[in-house]
Amino acid sequence: MPLRIGQEVQAVLRGTGVIPKGFSFSAINAGIKSREYKGLDLGLIACSTDAVLSGVFTRNLVKAAPVIIGMEQVKKGSARAVLANAGNANACTGQMGIADARSMMEAVARELKVRSEEVVPMSTGTIGVSMPTERIIPEIPRLVKGLCADPGCFARAIMTTDTVPKMAARRVGEACVLGFAKGAGMIAPNMATTLAVVLTDALVDKQELDNIIKTSISSTFNAITIDGDMSTNDTLVALASGLVEADPLELRYAVNSVIEELALMIVKDGEGATKFVTVKVSGTSNDRDARIVAMAVANSLLVKTALFGADPNWGRIVAAVGYSGIPVEPRDIAVKIQGLDVVEGGVQSRSFTESSLHEALKGSKITIEIVAGPGQGRFTVWTTDLSYKYVEINAQYRT
Repeated sequence: MPLRIGQEVQAVLRGTGVIPKGFSFSAINAGIKSREYKGLDLGLIACSTDAVLSGVFTRNLVKAAPVIIGMEQVKKGSARAVLANAGNANACTGQMGIADARSMMEAVARELKVRSEEVVPMSTGTIGVSMPTERIIPEIPRLVKGLCADPGCFARAIMTTDTVPKMAARRVGEACVLGFAKGAGMIAPNMATTLAVVLTDALVDKQELDNIIKTSISSTFNAITIDGDMSTNDTLVALASGLVEADPLELRYAVNSVIEELALMIVKDGEGATKFVTVKVSGTSNDRDARIVAMAVANSLLVKTALFGADPNWGRIVAAVGYSGIPVEPRDIAVKIQGLDVVEGGVQSRSFTESSLHEALKGSKITIEIVAGPGQGRFTVWTTDLSYKYVEINAQYRT
C-alpha cells in the first residue's frame, strides 16, 4: 500500500527540516542480512549530551538479547547512542547473543569515547541466528565516521520487510520531536512497533519522559495489530538531549502525535496489506473492555480475509465480539461498516443489502463501528486485511 509522507517529514529526509539539536546519524552496510545484500543494515544515532532515556519493550517472555540489555539501561535513565541493526534479531541466541550485543556496544563506545552501557542496542530480523560480529565490528569505525545531520539513512537501515522508511516529526516552539519506526509484520501488542526511536531536544526529566511515553503508547502502538504475533524484539526508546526549553504540555502532545503517526505508518505498510482498517468499539463497561473487543475483531483471520475479498459476511464480526471474553448481551450489539447499518439489536439491519456492503468494502480504507452495549467504554484499533501476499512473504522469509 503506498504511503504518503507529509511535507514536514520530506523536509527531514532532505536534511533541512525538524532535527533535534544534539543528535547525529549514520548508517552503513555491514553484511548482517547476508554477504550479498548491498543495502543499509546497521544504523547509529549519537547524542552530544547525556540524553535522558526512556523506553518500553515487548511483553513476550522470550526476549531478544538487546531487549534484555535495553530494559536495564532504561532503568538507569541515560544514554549517548542507539545502535540498531536489521537482518538479525539476536533472539534465542543465549548468552552468546548477550556477549555479541555487548561487543558491538563496546566497539561503538570506543569510537564515540563514551561508556559502553550508554550505547542502547536494538535488533530486528531473523530469530535464532548468531550475530555476525566478525563482519560488524570491523565496520564500526566507518559507521561512527559517517555521523551527519541527515536522519534518513537511519530510517532505511532498520527496514526488513518494510516497503518504505517510517519517520515523523513535530515542532514544539524552538524544540523538535523526531521519530523513527520499522515494522510491517509480527505486529501485536504489547507493544507493537518492532523497533522505534523518538528523539527530542526538549528539556525534560526522566519521570516526565517515562510518563509521556507510557501514556502515548496505550492508544497508539498498543492499539495496532497486523497479524496478532508478538515479537521477541519489540522496542521503543526515547532520548531527550535537553538543549531547548519547551512547554511541557505541548511536548507531551507533540510526542504523542509523532508516536501515533508512526504507529499508523506501520499499519499502512502491513505485509501484503491492501486495506487500512479502523475498528471502533463503544458501549462497554470501560475502555479496557472496549480494547479487548476491538482486538478480537481486528485479529480475527476470518474478518481479515473477508475484508480482503470485500465479502459482506458481517457474522464474523459479531462472532468475534461474542468470543472476546467480555460479557455482552447479543440484543445490544450494533454494527456499522463504512457508515452502513449492518447489525441492529443483534440481528441484520432492515436496510442491509449484500450488494451495498460488498461495494463499500472494495475501498482501501474501511471503518467498522461496533456498539457492544449501553456502557461508556470506548477504544479504537487499527489493523489490515489478510492477503495472499502476506502468506507469500512469510512463507519465504528465510528461504
